[in-house]
Amino acid sequence: MIDTATGSATIVFSRKLGPEQHDKYEAWLGRVTAATNSFAGYGGTTLLRPAAPNEEYTAILHFDTTEHLERWLTSAERTECLKALEDIAIESEEISSLAGLDHWVSLKGGMQPPPDWKMAVLILVGLYPIVVLDAMFLGPLLTFLPWPVGILVSLMVSVPIMVWIVLPVLSKLLRPWLGAKRD
Repeated sequence: MIDTATGSATIVFSRKLGPEQHDKYEAWLGRVTAATNSFAGYGGTTLLRPAAPNEEYTAILHFDTTEHLERWLTSAERTECLKALEDIAIESEEISSLAGLDHWVSLKGGMQPPPDWKMAVLILVGLYPIVVLDAMFLGPLLTFLPWPVGILVSLMVSVPIMVWIVLPVLSKLLRPWLGAKRD
């Protein structure tokens, strides 16, 4: 799913390789990353290597707009990279595209990304207690700082808590409500 109404876009590739294919795939990933790096709007790749040989590689490509992602997906450079991938034995592959805030929510296979209003509710539910606790405990400690600097310090504490602790926990707890089964 690519949602042109939102800004950023992410595409996720998960591949389980055949035996003895890891070195070839690593070399191929290097070539793909170099090719992608030259495209406008490319924001980097997050690579999750398998912990064991029989597990999946997951590559997450970030672009600043869905248009830039589309340009990469339909490019001659990507087509050339995919041809080189044909020489590597892949046992299974899953590709999904996410736009906007969808990549913050971890859904099981067969689940659709949540609508924007559900993402807004999820963020509100997660952010409210963080802001309240921040105002109660951190706020009084920062009164000696100029107001804009105090807000910055507060955000430097709150945002990582939201992104790496609260959203993953909430998305797991609320998974049935967030994503409807695909037909």
